[in-house]
Amino acid sequence: MRVDHRSLREFTSRCLLAVGVSTKDATVVADVLVAADLRGVDSHGVARLRRYVDGVRDGAIRPDARTTVLAETAATVALDAGNGLGQPASCTAVDMAIAKGVETGVGMATVRRSNHFGIAGYYALRAASRGLFAIVGTNASPQVAPTNGAAPMFGTNPLAVAFPTDADRPFVFDAATSVVPRGRLERLHREGGDMRAGWAVDPNGESTTDIPRVVDGLKARAGYALLPLGGLGESHGGHKGYGLATVVELFCGPLAGARWGRHVYGAEGAGLGHFFLCGQVAALTTVADFQAEANQMFDELRASPKARGQDRVLIAGEREHETEQQRLATGIPLRPAVVTDLARIADQCGVVPLGPMPMSRSGLGAHGENTDEGD
Repeated sequence: MRVDHRSLREFTSRCLLAVGVSTKDATVVADVLVAADLRGVDSHGVARLRRYVDGVRDGAIRPDARTTVLAETAATVALDAGNGLGQPASCTAVDMAIAKGVETGVGMATVRRSNHFGIAGYYALRAASRGLFAIVGTNASPQVAPTNGAAPMFGTNPLAVAFPTDADRPFVFDAATSVVPRGRLERLHREGGDMRAGWAVDPNGESTTDIPRVVDGLKARAGYALLPLGGLGESHGGHKGYGLATVVELFCGPLAGARWGRHVYGAEGAGLGHFFLCGQVAALTTVADFQAEANQMFDELRASPKARGQDRVLIAGEREHETEQQRLATGIPLRPAVVTDLARIADQCGVVPLGPMPMSRSGLGAHGENTDEGD
């Protein structure tokens, strides 16, 4: 079913309001989720709404939590999300880092005792849209084994970096530090696809391509693990992905005063950590020179020789931007399983269910979209 982004945002907000989330926080969460769907990162869009609705209802997420300041300087701030929703706490954090970056040249913020915050790129782009560059990271529930290891020790630990290279189209890189996200495997499983060797290991640390066992094993925390970016061992750079995941974990765990690795979830709730760094381009060079050089770099990359069978060299974030423009115009396609789950959530929350976007507005619009699942 293809739906209008405004209708989807309103529906998501109403469901969160129905379980006790404030209007302000429900609006923020809905915006972050729909932003993911617009950019084609469907695994982190409204498909995650169940996680938040059930989390609030079960008492795992506090709907009334308020983000508090633990320590602050002119350029830094440490925040406590109070086991609340990750998106409102993260918007508070990145906005404070932006303000400090504008004032001092660079601003940093950390968040502890938080929950899942959606796509990291949302917050990096929030800074880039205000003229600052940004580095954003978060840790997550353990699903990834270290290089040469056999047990999940880290999350997929996404890292996002954005630069204000263009007012309408900032550069943004947003990716997991694992070779593949679990959502990608779940999608392949639903569609009867195959997974490649080097994406995951079984409890003995041996490479496996058995999607049902891997997906079920990850959900049940039964010893199966994804692998770091680069895959099995060191021959294709798996140790580099492991190193990047460790960097994100250090920023978002020990430095943020949050829990880390296997300890991010406990009896007292979530203990995820987030990290935000925002800086002024103008503190280091002129904005005009930076943008001119960056865009010349991008033009040269696009014009570089293509590999056989390829017609484009893309810049990070380009496909997602194109998907967003298309989905703003033609609607967001929701898979049948997501439509069914959203209908159940609507019924449980006493909310009017979603309807499809009128065909006169949605059109066909299916070509060229990036429907690969995100981090």
